[in-house]
Amino acid sequence: MSTRQKIKETKCTCKACGNIWYYGKQELRKVKKEKSDNWSSEMHNCSSDLMCCGGCLPAAFLPRHQTKKVKDLKKCPKCNSSAVKKEIIVHKV
Repeated sequence: MSTRQKIKETKCTCKACGNIWYYGKQELRKVKKEKSDNWSSEMHNCSSDLMCCGGCLPAAFLPRHQTKKVKDLKKCPKCNSSAVKKEIIVHKV
């Protein structure tokens, strides 16, 4: 008896333009990590802004952490609509 491996992915269909796209666990993890990294960067920037209360000149020279553009899995990449139907697709390998 052979054991078959299953791969799950999410199929997304845009209700506005009909575009279909897929994403899996790895892409979902990557997006969550990037969102977490952005949150950390924003908090670091906020704390460095608060170190200098009056908005003095040295505050302008404090290093700023950059945020990454994170792919929004809840919106259509083609038309940016949030009217998206999602369903889980299981593939047997």
